Amino acid sequence: MPDPPLEDPDASVRRAAAANPRMSPEALETLLADPRTAEGAASNPSLPVPRMHALLDHCLIGTATPPGAVRR
Repeated sequence: MPDPPLEDPDASVRRAAAANPRMSPEALETLLADPRTAEGAASNPSLPVPRMHALLDHCLIGTATPPGAVRR
């Protein structure tokens, strides 16, 4: 089976390739570090659950409303 087209000039093709469930966890880590493929890698169904939680935790830091804060 050929490698996914991760270097394709079309960003949507790179995202789709990075989301390929046949990617190894090691390959996903590399893809997560590259802004051109991070979105697809983050949506990859093969991403290990602990890594998925770590990504979500990183994204949510500073976005939570402190207890008692008033939202307007």
